[in-house]
Amino acid sequence: MTTSDSAIRVADSSAPGLDRRVPEVGKELVDALRAQLDAIPGGPHRPTHLARQLGLSRVILSRLLGALDCEDPFEALERIPGPDSLRAFVDAALAQEGTPQPIGERSHLAIDRFAELIRDDFGTRSALSAALSARSPELQQRLVQGARYQVYQGMRQILGVEADAWLTSMMFAPSRENPEMLEVISIHGPIGMRRLRSDVGVHFTFGEPGKVGGEDALSSDPLDLSEFYEHEAARIQTHVAGGQLVHSLADERVGRNSAVDMLALSRNAQGSRRYATPERPRGGAVVFPDVPVKTLVCDVLVHEGAFTDEPPELLVYNPGARGPANPVDPSRAIDRVSVPETVESLGRGLGRADFPELPRYTEMVAQVCDRYGLDHEQVRVHRLRMSYPVHGFQFVMAFNALAPQDG
Repeated sequence: MTTSDSAIRVADSSAPGLDRRVPEVGKELVDALRAQLDAIPGGPHRPTHLARQLGLSRVILSRLLGALDCEDPFEALERIPGPDSLRAFVDAALAQEGTPQPIGERSHLAIDRFAELIRDDFGTRSALSAALSARSPELQQRLVQGARYQVYQGMRQILGVEADAWLTSMMFAPSRENPEMLEVISIHGPIGMRRLRSDVGVHFTFGEPGKVGGEDALSSDPLDLSEFYEHEAARIQTHVAGGQLVHSLADERVGRNSAVDMLALSRNAQGSRRYATPERPRGGAVVFPDVPVKTLVCDVLVHEGAFTDEPPELLVYNPGARGPANPVDPSRAIDRVSVPETVESLGRGLGRADFPELPRYTEMVAQVCDRYGLDHEQVRVHRLRMSYPVHGFQFVMAFNALAPQDG
């Protein structure tokens, strides 16, 4: 395994000298460019008017003005355009009649120091942004969202498929067949899925990887959920492979008008242990979106007596070559990935559970509950909503299991 030079530079960014130099460069750059902006006739300036006046991009000038409004030099450096765009701004400003040349000279010197900081201490602008993001939750969230969007864009092209959302909705209730177990009902699949390439297969799966068993062991349910879809139902072919149900998209259409929904329903009357053991102190939902999606919606609906009342913990893993992670395995802590999102508790019942990508979601869940004799008004709903989840990552909503019963 090799380490890139830019990665080494980021690791070195905690050095005391660099910690001092970054805010110094940021403050001088912001002060110089504010003076440059103030010297341009016609202020106060707005992006559209200033773009016409200077003959520059409105997008670049909007970013610049937003950065100059920041009081924090770290945030300003993260928001500000690159050195070349800043030099173009200063040159255009100096071309305005009456703009003092010394202000421009100060601005160019500050921009040169900014360029040296990027080149000599970080290697790339993206490496600088990554280092700056550790300074505040807001910067980190902006960096993570932008990076995840880029991953989504790449994976949708590579795999030839995209979807508006991936839904995983899991209900846990005490098993009526065995009081030591939990009944587990799952709805999952893509919403608004589009094939982008006709030369690749599109598949999604249900079942525990590597588990031996046939289709009956996976407790698939033939209940048709298509009346609740936003798009037409996908034409699929289903087979069992490696103990999993594999659903393959049989529709060869491509393009914006090819959107389909493709939700699978399953039930296991004894799907999970109810009480904690040393090997399994927790339970909950594990999600791997099978296609690149804009939004992940993961709901866990908990009936009384399924888990403790403590709030769940969100765990995100990069499985890599080590495969799916067991959340209670301490050796997999190195595969944890920090994310800005948290699990939201929506309260009891389905009253607040609808979401835009599937407006009839609560009707669908209510019908599934009625089919299996469960009271949907008595469930506690916990939701993870995440934009551009990284394809291939493992998302876990973990609940503490109940203490073992005496006797």
